[in-house]
Parts: sequence; C-alpha cells; structure tokens
Amino acid sequence: QTLSGVQVRMTCQPTHYGEPRLGPDKVREMRNQTSQFHVSMSLRMSSAKVASAYTEQACMGGRAWCALMPGKDAAPGIAEAVILFLNSTYGLLIRSGIGLTTNLGRSGLRVKALASHPIPDFAGSTPAAAEARRIAVENFDRLRQLELERIALAALDPNRAEIDRVVAQMLGLPWNIATENMLAEWRKILSLEPGVNGGNTGVLAALAEQGIR
Repeated sequence: QTLSGVQVRMTCQPTHYGEPRLGPDKVREMRNQTSQFHVSMSLRMSSAKVASAYTEQACMGGRAWCALMPGKDAAPGIAEAVILFLNSTYGLLIRSGIGLTTNLGRSGLRVKALASHPIPDFAGSTPAAAEARRIAVENFDRLRQLELERIALAALDPNRAEIDRVVAQMLGLPWNIATENMLAEWRKILSLEPGVNGGNTGVLAALAEQGIR
C-alpha cells in the first residue's frame, strides 16, 4: 500500500495497493518499511496542504512520502504529536528553513536528513513530553478531520490557527492574547515568504485582498 494523491487533511488513506511477487522474506522486508506516519519529501508549500500525514493502518509512503519509524510501534501519542507539530506554523517555519529549495515554493528533504529534523522530544519520559502527548491524543481525532488550506495561505486558514493553538499548549505555552497574536504574525510571515508562496499570483492576490502584503 502506498500513500499518494492530494492530501487535504492530516489523516488520509492509502490510494494504491499491490501484492509482492517474491517470497516471504521480501514480504517481511516490505512490511518492515511501513508506518502510520509519513513526511512529504518534496513539499510544494505553494500548493500542498499537509507536510506530514497519518494513516490509520501502516503503509508504505511511496516516492513522495517517507515513512517515519518504519517497522516500529510508536507509544500512544507520539505519532499524533509529531503530525500536529509538523503541520503547525512552528513545524512549517522550520521546514521552510531546512528544506532544499530548487524552485521557489518547494521544500525538499533527503531521507538521511530526517534524523536531524528539529522537533521537540515528544517521545521523552519527562512530564512535559507526557503532557504534550496527552494534549495531542485529546485533540487529534478532531483536528485530523479539518480541511486545510494550502500552506502558503496559512495566514487565512482558521483551521491552521486551531492546530497552532493546540500545538502551543503541547509546547507548554500559555494560551493568551500575546501567544495568539504572535502565532497570527508568524502565519503572515510564513505566507509572505517567497520560498513558501513561490510567487503564486493566486496566493498573493488572496493575501492582498485581506490586507496581507
């Protein structure tokens, strides 16, 4: 099973299925490459809506998606926390900074670079990590159903703002007007970054219509 197509929510389903033609050893090898959470390796931020996706059943990511922690069963809450963070403004700002850019609006990653991708230690044994996992699990089923705007339109997306609110709590930040205003400003910065919007005229027009330029 492979993950492909256009993702509009954080949770999606495999779109391609197949049967290995080789023996049981090859089948075992392929199953060890499956995972429930995946990262986009060639993220076109000007049009894509999710940077990381979650599948309810383990599957292979395909050419455009890399399976994280293949062959391992993550403890409850880790996958949910990772997916929420990578799709939040926090994670997207990091991705826009570390990604390989050959064309404006695209942020590519190599498989070997995933291990060094900056991310909070949601798998840790600290009380803060346990609380982050609890918040992620408590909110994930609701947030994963939300339809997202393209990443470049984060400044106009109330559902992205809701993800940011939950992730801020996961990170231990107080949810007050200062945090809310900070994240709103970060979403504007993200949307206006040429490496994110790629100069897309439709995106820039939509932002300008709301006074964001």
